[in-house]
Amino acid sequence: MREVDLKNKTVDVAKLEQFGFVKTADGYHYEKRICDEQLLLSLDFIDGKFFSNVADSFGEEYNLHLVESSVGAYVGAVREEYEKILAAFVENCCKENIFQAEIIKNLVEYVREKYGDELEFLWEKFPKAAILRRKDTKKWYAVIINVNEKKLGLDADNEVEVIDLRGNPEELKELVDGVNYFAGYHMNKRSWFTIRLDGSVSLEKICEYVDKSYTLAIK
Repeated sequence: MREVDLKNKTVDVAKLEQFGFVKTADGYHYEKRICDEQLLLSLDFIDGKFFSNVADSFGEEYNLHLVESSVGAYVGAVREEYEKILAAFVENCCKENIFQAEIIKNLVEYVREKYGDELEFLWEKFPKAAILRRKDTKKWYAVIINVNEKKLGLDADNEVEVIDLRGNPEELKELVDGVNYFAGYHMNKRSWFTIRLDGSVSLEKICEYVDKSYTLAIK
C-alpha cells in the first residue's frame, strides 16, 4: 500500500460512498478487480491520507505499473486501468484545496485527530465554504469561509478566511469585540461568532473554541 499525493486536492468525504467506498473502522475502503479480474485494486482514505494498492490473486503486491521504466503490454494495461480509476476518483471525490493558510491546515488536522471529522463542501455555488459537523447529531459546529473584512465591520477591503463557531449567548456578549471576535457571519448572531484565520487569534485558542462549539452541537 502506497500513499498517493493528491497535490492541491482535498478529499470530499461526503462523496466517497457515492463513488463506491465503504465506511470502515479506520476510514473508507474501495476495491475493484482490474485486468480481467486478475488483480485487485484497493483505495483507502485513512486519517486524511489517501492510499492505493494493487495485489495479485495470492495477495502479493504488484508494483510494476508504478515504475516508469517498466514496459510491456501487461504492465501497460495495468497502468492504464489504475490511472483511469484514480482519475475518476479525483474527478468525483476531490476538490481544489481552497484553504491555503497554514493555521487552517493545522486546525483541520486537529479536528481530524480528535473527532475524526473532515471538511465537507456542501455548496457548488460557494466552493470557498466548508463545514464541520458531529457524526452523532449531524449538527454543524464550524463553518470555514472566505469573506471580505468590510462584512465583519472592519475598515478594510481584504478577502480573509474566517471560521464561524457556536458559543454560549451570555459568553458571546463579553467575547465579541469587533477586533478579534465578531458576530457570527451568516449565522445566528446570538449563538455563533466569527474569528479571522490570519493569526490574530492563536491556533491553540481557536482549538479551545472548536472544542466548546463541538460540545454545543447537541440535539
